Amino acid sequence: MPQRTQKEKPLTFKLRHCPSPPLLDTEAAPDQNCRRLGVVCMPGKKIRFDNFELDYGRFQLYRSGEPVRLEGLPLQLLMFLIENPRQLVTREQIADKLWGKDVFVDVEQGINTAIRKVRMALEDDSAQPQYLQTVVGRGYRFVADIHGDADAPAPADAFSVSPEDFGRAIMAAAGLDPHDPKAPRKGRGES
Repeated sequence: MPQRTQKEKPLTFKLRHCPSPPLLDTEAAPDQNCRRLGVVCMPGKKIRFDNFELDYGRFQLYRSGEPVRLEGLPLQLLMFLIENPRQLVTREQIADKLWGKDVFVDVEQGINTAIRKVRMALEDDSAQPQYLQTVVGRGYRFVADIHGDADAPAPADAFSVSPEDFGRAIMAAAGLDPHDPKAPRKGRGES
């Protein structure tokens, strides 16, 4: 056994604390979970594929109307993949989206774990994928047909009203005559 001539220092690593994503608060308003998890909340947005529905406002995945248990990070990954249907999403893009550029964690293992949890929730088989296709060495692709919610609000540019018409509508709702704002207020049922 060789003798040590100098006192060797133990090898140390400096790790940056990276907390796990917070759990969802089932009693919170729909947009509160989105803010807590750092994702953009789209209150009326619902995406359907097969017998699944992804409700962005509630930050919840449903199968046949029943909630599916899926943690925050895998759910964010699923949302990201669905937002890029049939497109290759690289592992680097996933890492940047879910963890950011300045986080020092085992991102590769994190991505593998999140993909595994999404596949388990969707009951998807990686050998014959219906939803998540692996592009070996590159990333993943969401391959299922998706459908938007017909009951979701229309995009903002689909309906427009001039400021004048908007003002008249507000005045009418307040019981004022839009053409004669100084006239006495109308009561309910009066025309």
